Amino acid sequence: MPQDRRRRVGPLSAVSAPEPALALGDTAVHHVRLGTLGVTLHGGDAPSSFVPWAGIREIQADTPTTWWPHPGVGDTVVAIIEGLLGGSASEASETPTFAVRVVIADGETLEWRATTHYLSGYRRRDAALAAGLLDHLVSRADARVLLARPTALLERVDQILPSPRSER
Repeated sequence: MPQDRRRRVGPLSAVSAPEPALALGDTAVHHVRLGTLGVTLHGGDAPSSFVPWAGIREIQADTPTTWWPHPGVGDTVVAIIEGLLGGSASEASETPTFAVRVVIADGETLEWRATTHYLSGYRRRDAALAAGLLDHLVSRADARVLLARPTALLERVDQILPSPRSER
């Protein structure tokens, strides 16, 4: 029975090692992990900056969105069209990222970069759901205990949040 079960909703992924957390962005590359003690910027499995929850006023993510029904479809169709028309995916100079801003208690804003799972972005509903969950975790200290079971949190996120907020 595998211990490292993963679940993903849009830009959010449940991770279990080395500690349970919710990751914002692609866990294989640059992402932000939300744990019970605070948030950490990660490059793959390597942590760097850490901010405890007590020092966080707000977390904003500029999560890119797409109109495709599933972002993987958009990535596939665009690649096929580029191939047919003679375009080249190798023209992209770097993997797309999005800004994650952490506003800390003294008013300073840390801007971290998170790598997307899809070149085309995420469904609007998933991006709004992630933004709503970030707001919920920042504003409600009692909700952060849910980060100890990130897979269960993602399975129940629709029940925890009343409805996804509109895009910023």
